[in-house]
Amino acid sequence: MRLRRGFVFLLFALFTTATLLSQDHSTPMELRRDMPFVQVMVNGKGPFTFGIDTGTGGKALVSPALIQQLNLPVIGEAEVGDPSGQNSHKVPLVRVDSLKVAGIEFSHVEAVQHQPSTREGLCDGILGFVLFRDYLFTLDYPGKQLTLASGSLKPDGGNTVIPFTMPNNVPVVQLTVGAQEIDVHVDSRGMGLSFPQKETAGWKFVSEPEVIGRGRTVSSDFEMKGAQLAGDVKLGGYTFPQPFVEINPVFPIGNFGAIPLHNFAVTFDQQNKLLRLTAPQKSIVIAPPQPRLSAPPAK
Repeated sequence: MRLRRGFVFLLFALFTTATLLSQDHSTPMELRRDMPFVQVMVNGKGPFTFGIDTGTGGKALVSPALIQQLNLPVIGEAEVGDPSGQNSHKVPLVRVDSLKVAGIEFSHVEAVQHQPSTREGLCDGILGFVLFRDYLFTLDYPGKQLTLASGSLKPDGGNTVIPFTMPNNVPVVQLTVGAQEIDVHVDSRGMGLSFPQKETAGWKFVSEPEVIGRGRTVSSDFEMKGAQLAGDVKLGGYTFPQPFVEINPVFPIGNFGAIPLHNFAVTFDQQNKLLRLTAPQKSIVIAPPQPRLSAPPAK
């Protein structure tokens, strides 16, 4: 079971222009361990492989190798950290004149230097959530497709269209666990269904939580536990009966990651802070992980 990695929260303002849409634009989306990757042209060169990370509040992250290959100019520094709020540090900020994905060009993008984990294979960078703020942004996991479109979502009473907030430019929704409402990041490069340890006090499990490995972030190294809940978790009109959950002792907020997300086509409307979940079934199983010696390191 992959452990929760650190988020990269960017503590500065980023500005980008992008081509306006007259029609929907789509591109194939590769899934590696349920995490989405697409092909991206950078400054007219490539294509390069970028992950899609709705849990990253900046617009783009690029690897040191890509910075060197394309001679991307350093224009400043960015302060990065993880949700624990500890030991943030500064990294170079570079200018990317053009990022092109799904036929849409984003110009004058300020990107953070960051070495993506290689646990899913080759990755030249990451596209963050707010890069797509002017579009209806869809990650269709069953169809393996990313789509950018014009328009907006309309509330439907919370059945499939769900409101979210955006602290640190990362989408946060509320899951229902028993009588509790629990905030979680919707995080395409997270892994499982994870909750802060402090929120799980008094919860009933099918069996006692057990250590499933260790997690690492930019500032923390910690032990993670997991267990199958005795009750259900709900999000909008969808139910996760007795799901296997991770219990995180470090982060102050939960995580709705790639394992639950891979069942859905999820569309984000950042202007109206609404997301739409579409799946063929209303009851979705999150099974216990297959045994392994240790969990992969966190991002």
